[in-house]
Amino acid sequence: MSQSQDFTPNLHHARLLLTELISHIQRFDLNKLMYRAPILDRIRFEHWSQDEIMGFKKWLDGVENHGRLLDAMIDSRIPPKDDPIPTVLNLITYWKIIITSQSPMVGVKMSMGGEKRQAWPLSKTSTVPTANVNGKGKEKEKEVWVDVIAQGGREWIRIYSKKISHLLAEFREADSYVNSDFDSDSESDSSAGPKTSSSKQTTKTKPGMDNSLVTTAQDLLRAANSVESIPGAPVPSITIHLTRIPATPRDLYRKTPRSDDNDREEEEEADWPDNRIPLTFQHLQSQGINLIFGDLSDKPLSSLSGPPLPSEPIPNLMFNLDITTLLGLCSDVLHHPLPISKAEAARRSLRPTGHLLQDANGEIKLVSRGRDGTGKSKNKVKRQPLDSEEEEELKGQSQNSIELYKCILEEMERPFVQEFNEVIEGAWKEQLIRKKKKDGRSDQSESLVNTVKNLGAKIQEKLDFNEKAQPTVEFYTTLQAAQYTYEALSSGPAHGHGMEQRRMRRMLGLEEGDFFEGSRYEGKEGFLRGLKVRIFDLEGQEGFRARSVGEVLEEGRKRGEDLRNVPLNCHGHDVDDDTTDGVEKTGFHQTLYSITSHFLDQYYLSLIADSTTSNPSQKNHKIISQTTGNLPNFLQPRKLPTPPIAKISLPFPVVSLHSLQRGAKEGMTTIMMGTATLKEVWGQVCWRVRGWERGWYDWEEGSSIRNDEEEKEEGNDDGTGELHGRREKGHAAIMIFPYRVFGEGKRVRFEKGDYSYPTKDWWDEESGVGGPQEDG
Repeated sequence: MSQSQDFTPNLHHARLLLTELISHIQRFDLNKLMYRAPILDRIRFEHWSQDEIMGFKKWLDGVENHGRLLDAMIDSRIPPKDDPIPTVLNLITYWKIIITSQSPMVGVKMSMGGEKRQAWPLSKTSTVPTANVNGKGKEKEKEVWVDVIAQGGREWIRIYSKKISHLLAEFREADSYVNSDFDSDSESDSSAGPKTSSSKQTTKTKPGMDNSLVTTAQDLLRAANSVESIPGAPVPSITIHLTRIPATPRDLYRKTPRSDDNDREEEEEADWPDNRIPLTFQHLQSQGINLIFGDLSDKPLSSLSGPPLPSEPIPNLMFNLDITTLLGLCSDVLHHPLPISKAEAARRSLRPTGHLLQDANGEIKLVSRGRDGTGKSKNKVKRQPLDSEEEEELKGQSQNSIELYKCILEEMERPFVQEFNEVIEGAWKEQLIRKKKKDGRSDQSESLVNTVKNLGAKIQEKLDFNEKAQPTVEFYTTLQAAQYTYEALSSGPAHGHGMEQRRMRRMLGLEEGDFFEGSRYEGKEGFLRGLKVRIFDLEGQEGFRARSVGEVLEEGRKRGEDLRNVPLNCHGHDVDDDTTDGVEKTGFHQTLYSITSHFLDQYYLSLIADSTTSNPSQKNHKIISQTTGNLPNFLQPRKLPTPPIAKISLPFPVVSLHSLQRGAKEGMTTIMMGTATLKEVWGQVCWRVRGWERGWYDWEEGSSIRNDEEEKEEGNDDGTGELHGRREKGHAAIMIFPYRVFGEGKRVRFEKGDYSYPTKDWWDEESGVGGPQEDG
């Protein structure tokens, strides 16, 4: 009686291998696998990035549990019945596949597809459920397991761990069925004429071509074509990793060392043991499936550090200015001479104790309700945490006064115009280096770097530069943002001396003159000298003309009418072709364009009044009933901000969506002051779909990992020890600065000793959106 093999030595070796694996995982920086959006946040100075890799913690728990199981087996001193090493090697191979796949990594060990996760309406290529053979209902679309979801959701990776011998067994089984049928029907078939030779049979008719590998691929393709996705995403591609099948038949024989020359000749002439094996591979590849062979055993864990972090995105020197930036650029906070002290800043923005609002008991309120303490704001004021000193200083002040005070203090510490100039200079430097690398002019490397370094002078010194050495910096904005800026600064009385309104008119081309006239930056504007903002879709025309509220609403209704019969599908594979040709964009630009387009379509569709409840004689362009059920929460009518003074034709979030959409379409960098609308869009469920991240990486051609010296030379060593190795195609999609509120009106009133609160009585109802009126 033969004795069974003792796997105790293998058990100890398996535990050592697993310890090495767990140690490697614990040391590994998972941030390398997760997505970083090309957003430059100059408020928090943090990344807008992926939260987690779905399923990873559960998988890691399974690895650690397996370690505890091996420990228990070792402690028991009972020899294992089966070899424990293959299971551990499979876990090591799985981890290697995870960290060698293309980031961003969305999930591991995830079930995808199935009726619960189908896009609606169903994709044309998806399988329609049909009645089963018993007629007892419909067949359900079955889910498929995806081992790794990579490239932000664009790639599904499935591990196929069966050996060649398993496929051969499937072929023999298929052949046995064919032979059995042939034997039973040979007599009747013999009179039916000559048979087609097996060599002429197609792939589909060959027995065994519906093997487990083909079936797995078909299930993955079906699920990928029907699964829901984020707006603008493509159908996921399929990769099958055949971990126990070599790439060529010669590799089958390389497992055993060969020393004989005859053996080497046989190895060179080797072929697959069954021609259906290469036919299967060809069939799958013809369907667009990527096949990867081998278990990565030739790559030790110590050599695998994962993909490089993306380089800090470079802003495009063609800037798209969001509504917040247009308003902020006009703000008195940016242009009036800065206070010399915190006390002077308080005198400009905070009311003295004797002019503070009190509650019913005569006590001063901590923070008065409403942006100006009038209590007329329908939106809840989010109370910011204050320390005891700030609480006492700001007690009883209006929200607007507090915001203005903090803006002034921030401007004293970080002047926006100066900081923006520094950003532009840095972007120019990066683009020069980028162009040099693309052109391959390595011989000019030293002189170019020296030239760029010499540009690191202060903003004032830039004025002495030769104009020919200056970069081309262009500023654009949307028609909606220009309209909103005009309405916000033209409705009601003039703000103080009307300097903010004058800047607005000159910026939009409504008045001739220097935007910086009378500003503390006059003569020191840097790259913003002669600021003029170009408006999309108005180039070549007479220029910007402010429209009435009625015109804007009528245009919005017309757009909504055009969308009546267009199905709006947030979770379909609706890759939009309406993009700018020849412009390099990041994956984030593409999905941002699609999701903002979707929200805008939803909003304009909601402007169509319900014919059964609306009153045709209703005046003032108001809509009684709206189809708002599908609107995201931040676009619901009850959530839209209503300015107490200005007449605004489009709500602020809608105007901001237009800016984000157009900047993404053009591949530009959208400048925002504050994150209000972006935070709302970022958190929408349409952008948080199972199996998808908000974007993906399209690496710049020729981009590769760079060494420490190159990183430090180019300024990419951010002090965190993270060296960023690859650049995305395109530029930063969004750059965020701290917001700036209007301050001229309050400053001038306070200088006169007028601490009253603005009310709607200031606004002449008959003036519409006419020119600004002088403050009486």
